[in-house]
Formats: sequence, structure tokens, C-alpha cells
Amino acid sequence: MSADLQFLFRQGIGALQQGKWDEAARQFRTLTGRTPNAPEPFYYLGVALLSGGKPDEAAETLTRLIRKHGDNPMALNALGSAQAASGKTGPAEKSFKRVLALAPDLSDAAENLARLLIESQRAAEALAPLRSVLSREPGRLASRHLLGRALRDTGELEGAMAEFQAVLKAQPDFAPALNDLGLLYFAGGKGEDALACFEHLLALNPADHVAANNRALTLRVLNRPEEAEQQYRAILARHPQAPEVNLNLGKLLARMGRVMDSVPYLEKGGCIEARWWDALVLPNQYETEDEIIGWRKRFADKLGAVTAEILALPPGEVAAQAGILEMDVFFLAYQAENDRELNTLLRSAQTRVAQACFGHGAPLPARPAGGRIRVGFFSADYFTHVVNRLTAAWATGLDRDEFEVFVFHAGAKWDGETERLAGLVEHFVDAYAPNAERARMVREADLDILVYPDVGLHPEIDVLAMLRLAPIQCAAFAHPVTTGMASMDYFISGELIEPEGAEAHYSEKLVRLPGIGFNIIPPKVEEAVLPPARPAGAGPLFFCAQSLFKMLPRQDNVFPRIAKAVGPCTIDFIDRHGSFTELFRRRMDKAFAAHGLDAGQYIRIHSQVTSVEFLGMLKAADVSLDSLDWSGGYTTLEALACGTPIAARTGNYLRGHVSAGILRAAGLDELVAKDEDAYVAVAARLGTDKAYREQVSATMRANAPGVFTNPAPIAGMAAFLRSAVRGG
Repeated sequence: MSADLQFLFRQGIGALQQGKWDEAARQFRTLTGRTPNAPEPFYYLGVALLSGGKPDEAAETLTRLIRKHGDNPMALNALGSAQAASGKTGPAEKSFKRVLALAPDLSDAAENLARLLIESQRAAEALAPLRSVLSREPGRLASRHLLGRALRDTGELEGAMAEFQAVLKAQPDFAPALNDLGLLYFAGGKGEDALACFEHLLALNPADHVAANNRALTLRVLNRPEEAEQQYRAILARHPQAPEVNLNLGKLLARMGRVMDSVPYLEKGGCIEARWWDALVLPNQYETEDEIIGWRKRFADKLGAVTAEILALPPGEVAAQAGILEMDVFFLAYQAENDRELNTLLRSAQTRVAQACFGHGAPLPARPAGGRIRVGFFSADYFTHVVNRLTAAWATGLDRDEFEVFVFHAGAKWDGETERLAGLVEHFVDAYAPNAERARMVREADLDILVYPDVGLHPEIDVLAMLRLAPIQCAAFAHPVTTGMASMDYFISGELIEPEGAEAHYSEKLVRLPGIGFNIIPPKVEEAVLPPARPAGAGPLFFCAQSLFKMLPRQDNVFPRIAKAVGPCTIDFIDRHGSFTELFRRRMDKAFAAHGLDAGQYIRIHSQVTSVEFLGMLKAADVSLDSLDWSGGYTTLEALACGTPIAARTGNYLRGHVSAGILRAAGLDELVAKDEDAYVAVAARLGTDKAYREQVSATMRANAPGVFTNPAPIAGMAAFLRSAVRGG
């Protein structure tokens, strides 16, 4: 090669070393024209083009080189990299394998093949070439990192973690291993460890927006939403159109109840998941009835559009939409309308995704007849929680000679009530695990029938409910709304707590157990801590013990009407979450003013109290005012135990009819009003007629034990299970 050509060659190599890809390509392109038979300029031209983001041109150049000069391991390896960068995974795989056939010890090619296999969801095939490299070069960190990725993707999480940690022990600033270890910690619930990894990455490179996004995700999981929001906003200050970050900030704000703030970010998410979240966000409180109508129409229209997108996806693309499974629609039911159609539409999309992610989509055949009926109960709330208190007796009351009972506790919390339940049932399974493992546990139990008491409260449990893990599956009233899931065969409720015509409210077949459908351990009213005594002459004390988000604007006039009918009195409310007081007080001011009254003279809104203080407030009240569109449940039973008279009303749906059923079970139908006028009259009489109030209180105390310990619901549950499984 002449001196001037050698000069061009050195110039090209220098440009490559400095990352000046276009300049290097120009130099080597000149050389290929002037020395068409020399292989080196073609090889380095291919490398320059590949490094400069032109993989198709690189592949063409390298192919010409190989055709002219034969197989060369280095050229084939570069060709495979160019083909992989162009998305041509099949040809790339062939190129890397040709390299290794020629030069089995070329570690770069083995790494490239392994990386390709991992990215093609064939991680198991990547293990052998990586282990071969590491047997020769145990200190080769890139291969050890790839081995960690392959182990992770084949489910060997402990092995993956060990490999990532080994890389970081040798080189603490190895960024890809820091990122992957952080993600592994995050997936395993080790939030603090994950956070440390992502913050280490940001210390290395403050502009790393991927690490910043992962840090924000981790902060959210660690229940530090304000810091997560700050991190997302910092990323968007530099990358305002970043779709994933906009989506994640929108989701965070929606979870924080800041619906109006979330919408602009969700609209920039630019994907099905973002459109799904945008469709499903709902306020947790409304100022007017028109707001409810508007939000419900928005929900229905957007849900219909995005569901159609999901149902039209090719099968291979469905599992990628797993983000739609994180979203709950808890507040939809608080609009007090029939949600059957909307829930059925919503769950059709989620079910397709859930079954694509976890399998278990096919119906299961009935188990062979004979032997005991195997019954499962699955919830995350088998601890000191209202779901446990309302439904645990179903599991503990069944006859062991006929039923083999499995209780799956999927929650992280484990307390005295958990221990009590575990000691009373035949099989108590700790199911606090990833959903794939939970599904395996349930399938291995080989159940005849599976009951989910509270579908709708926990999105991760809802995902399991969308799968077919038992031949017969049931939802129940602990979240008193139809699931809309095709995987649910029955909805278990009670004959007294369902209104007439309730079958039209469910996608499942409605089962009405006798009475209120359940029994409970009587509340420990003797533990109540009473509030300070009120001054003499303050008038009767009313206590509306329900969450403020249950109160819809259409019912606001009830409270000033009661105050006007009674005269001087106090109406207590409680804001358990501390975030609903402002809007509710504004509505009360308006409602009372419309009746010529000052709300401040009548209402008090209390902040969070302990359970025994709450029980004390119920016990001290003269009258408990039930919320009208979503009634009390366990709270009503507590008032019954305290002997505190309750003003209730019939509801259009189960969620507004539970208190009415409990009072009827206690022989107090007279306290159940059929409309608003009657409700005000019941409340006013209880508030002003002390003798009547004491009479009602005595009846409540006398009849409460029969409500709490009535054996009929358990007998009814046994009869239902027997009929559903055995027929007849």
C-alpha cells in the first residue's frame, strides 16, 4: 500500500477510535475504490457504517467482502451485528453460528449470539455459549452480565441476582448490571435495594432518563409519591414528549386521586395502555350530578374505543398490554348506576390480556364424583379487615365430613385474625407470591369450586379471578358489584340484602343465601372508647359513619331536611382519608343554605380515628344515619351491636341495600324507608322521640345475636356448594 493510501488508512482508524463514524466511512470508502482487492478497507468501512447507525449499508459492504474473500470470523461477526441491528434476526443468528464454527473461542461472537437469543425470548439457548465463554474467561464481565439476563429470563432469579452481584463486585460502576439488578430487586419487592441501584446509576450519569424513570417507579412503590412526581417532572423538563414518562406520571397522579391533573399526561402516553388509563380515570368525589353524568359518558365512550383496540390485537401482541391489568375502577360503582354492561366490556379486554400473560384460559372439567367437595376461598384480606369479618365464617362453618376447605391468604399482612382463621380451617395457604405462583398453588389444590369474596378491591387479585383455576368459580358480595368476568359463574349474596330484580345487575348467576347471607363474630362493643361528652341542651347527635365519597350530591338535601325537622342537633361525619372534607363541606354549605340554614351550626367532620374510637362514636350517637346509595355493611352491624338506632333506606342495588337487609333481619323493618321523605321522617322521629329511640335500641340489643350467629347462611352456603358441584 502506497504512502498516501497508508495515510488514508491511518486517518480512517483514527476517526473510528474517536467515534467520528461518517469521517471514517469516507476514508475507508475511498480506500475500497482505490484498493478493491484489499479486504481491510471493506471490513473497517462495514464497522464504521454499523457504528454510525447504517446497518443495512454495513451488511451490504460486509457481504461483498465475504463473497470475495471467503468466510472470515471477524467479518462474519460484524455482519451478524449489522443484520441484528436491522432486525434480521434469522440471518444474524446464522452468521454468528458460522463464526463459532470457524472460531469456537471467539468470545465476541458468542456474546453476540447470546444477546440475540435473549432478545428473541430464547434465553435458555443462550446459557451454553455464555458458560463456555466464562469457562475460558471467568473475568469477562459482559458475558457474566448476559448470563445473569439469561438466567433471569428463564426464571432462575437467584442465579441471575448472583451473576449481577458478581459483576458489580468486580466493577461497581457497570451500568447495565446495576440497571438489571435494580429491576430484579424491584420485581422481587425489594424497593429500597432497587432504589439504591437506580440512584447509583444517576450518580454515574445524571442525564440517564431510563434510570430516573425507574427511580420514580420505585419511589411510587415505596409509597413516596411526592418524590416520584418530582422525579418524573424533572425528566419531562428535559424530555417533555417522552411517552413512557408521561404515561407513568399520569398513572401516578391518577393513583393519587388527582384525576384532572393526570389526563394531560395520559393523553401524551401514545400507546394502548395510556389510552386505557385515560379512559378509566374517574374522580373520587363529585360536586354536582351533572359531573357524574359527564364522567360516566366519557368513561363509556373511551372504554369502548380502547377495548375494541385490545380485542383486535393479534394474539402475539396481547401480553404486551399487561399494564392495563394494574388499573382498578373502584370508584365507578360509587356513581350508583347499573355497572353490568361497563364492567363486562372492561373485563373482556382485561381477561384477554390476563390469559395471554398467565394462561389458564380454558374451562376446567369437573373433578370425578365421590369424596369430599374441595372448596377454595381466595382473598388478600384475611386479617383484621372487613372482608375477613364478613366472609370468614363461610370457610370455618362448613362440615369437614363433606367439605375439604382451602383458604388462600394472598395479602402481606398477617395478624391475630389471620392466625385465628388459619387454626380453624383444614388448609391455610400463604399465597403472598407473584400471580404465576398463586395460580400454580390454586391449580395444585385441585378444587371443585373457588370463591373470591372481594373481586374489585385488589387489581392483582382480579387478574387471578380472570383465569380459570377451578371448574366452578364464584364472586361474592364483599365488593358488592358484578365482576363482569366471563370466568365467574356465580355471585354469592343474601336474600335480604338484594333488592327485587337484582338478577339484572349481574353478569354472573345470582345466588341468594338465606337471611343476609353471612354471619359474624359479634363486634366487641365493650372496647369502645367514648368521645368527650357534649354540652347539655346540644340536641340529638346523629352520626353518618360512612366514607364521604359514598355521599353523592343528589342526597345532600337529606341532611338539612333532617336538621330542619329536628331543630338544634349535631350531624357528625368522618373523613377517614383526610382528602374529601373540603369539597363535601362546600356541598353541605350550599345544601343547608338552600334551606335557610348555616351548615356550620350543625355538621362536624372528624378526621381519622382508631377503630375503638370509631366504635365509641357509634355508641355515643343517638342515631346512625346510613348513607343512601352505598349503605353501610359492617358499620351497620357495629351500630346494631351498640344498640344505636339506624335510619336506612332501600337501595336500587346490593351496594345500597345491605343496611336495609340487616335491619329487616333484626326485626326492624320500620327503620327502612322507601324514599327520601320517609328517610327524613324516620331520622327525625328517632332524633326527637327519646322513648321510641330507647325502644328501638332495646329491640336491637335483643335481636342482634340472632343476626350475628344465624346458622342459616352457612347451611345455605353448603347447600349451594353441594348443588353447584354435584348437581340436583
